[in-house]
Amino acid sequence: MPSTDGPARERVVQHVAGPLEVQAGHGTGKTTLLLARFARLVRERLAWPHEVLLLTFTRRAALELRERLQCLLDEDTDDLPILTLHAFARRLLASQPDRKQKPITIYDPNHAFRVLRRAMADVRLPETVWPPAFVASLVADTKEQGLGPEAFATVPDSPAQQALARVYERYQARLAQARALDFADLVLEASRLLRADAGLLAELQQRYRFLMVDEFQDTSLGQYALVRLMAGPGRNVLVAASAAQSIYEWRHAHYPRLSAQFRTDFPDAPRVCLQDNFRSTHQIVAAAGALFRPGQYPDVDLTAQRGAGELIRDVRLPSEHDEAAFVAGEAQRLARGGTRLNQMAVLFRTNRQSALLEHAFMRHCVPYVLPGRQRLYHRREVRDVLAYLTLATTGEEAALDQVINTPPRGLGPVALRLLRGSDNHLTWTRLVEAMSEPDAVGLKLSAVQALEQFWDLAQSLRKIARDLPHAELIDRVLEDTGYRAWLAEELDGSLRLNSIHELRREAEGYPDIARFLAAIQAQIEADLERPDDEGVTFLTIHAAKGLQFKVVFVVGLEEGLLPAAKAVDGAGEAGERRLAHVAFSRACDLLYLVSARSRELGGRRVYPRPSRYLGAIPKSAVIRYPPNGASTKGGPIT
Repeated sequence: MPSTDGPARERVVQHVAGPLEVQAGHGTGKTTLLLARFARLVRERLAWPHEVLLLTFTRRAALELRERLQCLLDEDTDDLPILTLHAFARRLLASQPDRKQKPITIYDPNHAFRVLRRAMADVRLPETVWPPAFVASLVADTKEQGLGPEAFATVPDSPAQQALARVYERYQARLAQARALDFADLVLEASRLLRADAGLLAELQQRYRFLMVDEFQDTSLGQYALVRLMAGPGRNVLVAASAAQSIYEWRHAHYPRLSAQFRTDFPDAPRVCLQDNFRSTHQIVAAAGALFRPGQYPDVDLTAQRGAGELIRDVRLPSEHDEAAFVAGEAQRLARGGTRLNQMAVLFRTNRQSALLEHAFMRHCVPYVLPGRQRLYHRREVRDVLAYLTLATTGEEAALDQVINTPPRGLGPVALRLLRGSDNHLTWTRLVEAMSEPDAVGLKLSAVQALEQFWDLAQSLRKIARDLPHAELIDRVLEDTGYRAWLAEELDGSLRLNSIHELRREAEGYPDIARFLAAIQAQIEADLERPDDEGVTFLTIHAAKGLQFKVVFVVGLEEGLLPAAKAVDGAGEAGERRLAHVAFSRACDLLYLVSARSRELGGRRVYPRPSRYLGAIPKSAVIRYPPNGASTKGGPIT
């Protein structure tokens, strides 16, 4: 099929002066187009490579842009300003003289969460009334809008707002005292710096004569403020967006407001729409587009350039266990037919759905990868529980190092170094010596008391392990060690507890704990021998945006999951619909839409209806699968 938007693409490449807005739907070759413009500016001596600032929103995307541009220019691009917006802000802040002498620290979300809880305690804001995770979300959202504590204080008659303002102020004071920033601070502080230093702003605007922003729909208003400052008097800013793929409203990336602000700031900016899809077959393009009303988004009405392709497969199964087994078995069948494992992906609405899928893939001996996350048995919380189970059953000393100070017992690095002595790891003998002769080891009284408590705990677990079923033993480990309570204090504690819950579920399938631990150890060893990129990719839909795969399984297509229960009314459902659009459009050749008639959610079994998005797909584009209930079960991939 001949291309229909050739003139539009050429217009983008040839654009030099002034602002430009590009609307580019999925698979329209937006990245290729941006890099072609970058290469033209350099080749025709309209700009030096370092004068073109290209901003995107993930490190993965920045790396891909850099690698592809290197092929186009045939020169090293490692030091070119192709950065995430946060990396640009961090580089800008770090370049200031006072920061060179005393570098800033960026706190990870869990560390920042602990600081926020201390700030809440400082101002006596009760956690029983104000859940810390909720307060942390409010503060982060306010920062994403480019606002400080005064945003809460603008409601004088609201005690709640005033209390939140005090928490925000105290939180920022604690960060400043530690010379630290949280992730949301980076862009906010960079914008403040440029507003306060006109000379620095003018210098940067002159240095970066051309500005391009990829994935513009993912930009919050606070982040856009930094982009607007950098655009400068030359106004040579190109933004590339996909309104239908705006899925980060929870990060305050409200694209309608953002687009309206851009049109206000740059009313003369032409808008170019790309309408040819080069990625997916017609059936997939039609299904992804059918989720919206005609004309709802300018980047949805696409023409597929790859032909009709195979029908979309609508798979409805009895339970989430059958769902996981089907996906593993079907991936196995496709691999035997010649499709490479790393060309397949399983997409889900929440990370909590991954553990059951992981078990199924392990049982089928199908390799899988979780970009940015560890496999189930390699996660810290799971390894901790496995170490406690080992101590409770066999007493192997290899587990001591893992849990001697987890949860924290006041045994710091110095105490642990004294405990180990000349050994590379802890031993029971050394622990006994330290408790009986602490002066000889050099331990403080508090450390000795912590060791005695740990010793008593280990002996108690050894006793109850003889009588308890191993799944129930996991429950006792969580309670007796204080591990459950400890995780409850962490920002990601519920997700980590979910991983342990899946470990417990897996334990129930083994006749005794020895076989359970042996099977897990075998799986861990097999994982370590396997290349990191060899396997079917597991991703949340949010994390999958910007990626593409030959085969995609979208699982959990049920009311209450996709769309999420909390978003089925009002404007929230529109965001869920865009999320489904992103999921469908990751597929190039083959798309499976998988749902279960029953599923455990929130500790109870529910019987959801199939997702409304299944009903939106044209009947001519979809087929119920597998035909005649055919099974896809099989043995290991060899």
